[in-house]
Amino acid sequence: MNLVLEDGVFVTMASAGAGPAEAMLIRDGRIAAVGRAATVRAAAPGAQVVRLGGATVVPGLIDAHCHVADIGYLAAAADCSQPSAPDIAAVGARLWDAAARTAEGSWVTGSGYAEYKLREGRHPTRADLDQAVPGRPAVLYHTSLHACVLNTAALREAGFADGQPDPPGGAFGRDSAGRLDGVVYEAPMFALFERNLRRDLAAMGAGAGARLVQAAGRRLAAFGLTGACDADMRRDTFAAFAEADAGGLLAQRICGLVVHDQADWLVAEGLQGRHSPRLATEAIKIWADGGMSSRTAAISGTYPVPPFGSGILYFERDELTEMVRRFDAAGFQVCIHAQGDLAIGIVLDAYAAILAPGVGGNPRRHRIEHAGAMYPPLAGRAAALGIVVASQPGFLSALGDGFAAAFGARADQLYAFASWQRAGLTVAGSSDAPVITADPLTGIRDAILRRTADGRLLGPDQRLPARDALALYTTRAAYACHREHQGGSLEPGKLADFTVLDDNPLQVPPERIPGIGVLATVLDGTPVYQSTDIFPGH
Repeated sequence: MNLVLEDGVFVTMASAGAGPAEAMLIRDGRIAAVGRAATVRAAAPGAQVVRLGGATVVPGLIDAHCHVADIGYLAAAADCSQPSAPDIAAVGARLWDAAARTAEGSWVTGSGYAEYKLREGRHPTRADLDQAVPGRPAVLYHTSLHACVLNTAALREAGFADGQPDPPGGAFGRDSAGRLDGVVYEAPMFALFERNLRRDLAAMGAGAGARLVQAAGRRLAAFGLTGACDADMRRDTFAAFAEADAGGLLAQRICGLVVHDQADWLVAEGLQGRHSPRLATEAIKIWADGGMSSRTAAISGTYPVPPFGSGILYFERDELTEMVRRFDAAGFQVCIHAQGDLAIGIVLDAYAAILAPGVGGNPRRHRIEHAGAMYPPLAGRAAALGIVVASQPGFLSALGDGFAAAFGARADQLYAFASWQRAGLTVAGSSDAPVITADPLTGIRDAILRRTADGRLLGPDQRLPARDALALYTTRAAYACHREHQGGSLEPGKLADFTVLDDNPLQVPPERIPGIGVLATVLDGTPVYQSTDIFPGH
């Protein structure tokens, strides 16, 4: 099939000297030509011509770190985010409503709250959840997905009891008498989330996983996303992706970051590698510390806000180094969640033990995920090792006020995109959805403006120009996923993955970028989403 796109603005993100782009030829799922309209039409006489009416075409947008399966799973949870649920009473009301539509025997689930955004400025407690959902298990997930709140029935069913010590890699909130107050941080929260997801998938019956992935893919496609890294892939969710892939239901190219404790299973089953043009499991995910919005990221010093302390480290330096060495030797790209400066330093020590310094010293493109508090000396070390960073500009508007409270005078150094770029780091854009919206246009705006929800300018010297902000989600995200030869720019020979927008994000005022409409999201030259009938017959 030959298809010519013209009468649009083509933001190719190609290297300088690529020439004018007035039209683009698609042939058999790939870009065959980009250039002047007359030249492109002449290359394919008789081709179908689609006139875009001035719309803007950008390379297919890529989210280098999100949780695709979790987006689908939590779509059915009660929305307890702020400002829609401004206080604990409103959160309780949403859980009460959710209980009425949740089958008996299933847990009542809510998600999306941040305690520092609630009117009370605190976490809900087991007592608050007991009042909203008495007598049956209820869980409320923090927006970070690094903490949750359980009611009494859920604490009992999860096996958590008053008097038990904090588990390795985690912590329990406690009241003034030392009883569990229902808040669970880090490792036990992750284990609970995985268990609940597995149980609920089983209860939904055959094909539920594929349907969940398909629903998440539709959401991402509506945001213009043609690729995503699922940053928490496990055996059950891999099966869901594989089933969706086999059924032709994947609307993005999915790069699975497989949780480190699942690596032996993955290798034993012969599942390491690329399974199809739309599904791959070539990377390993490790958590080094907690989250910034849950105030559990491992930092030097102590937090001035609850739960106080210095955060949670998952591994000591030697243990993490041996894990990295083993996975590197097995051929995996290693992607390590590290938010606090203490954790980032330990991760860099682990990478330095196995990588040669200088250009080309990191051929597998080992990554740091998030890197929120990667201050200048750490960024210099990361750049010298060739580490790739997958970070989240959208955190600045969604969570930035909480970061400012937790990091005080150092808040302007968080997510220092401009400094990282000057240091020579490759930084890929992402959302960490469902922690925040998966909308990459919001991330592009925030990389340019860096304004919090309350209007604070967080790190004014760290703002990026619009083209560099767009590159986070195109060329640099493709590089972070080892896909730069297939996507990330509109160039002949690359896959025909592109996004059609109703305005040009490089030209509109930055505050208007999230309001740009996605007209079509195209994978292999075929629309996987259209808001209008740009491509008739599809």
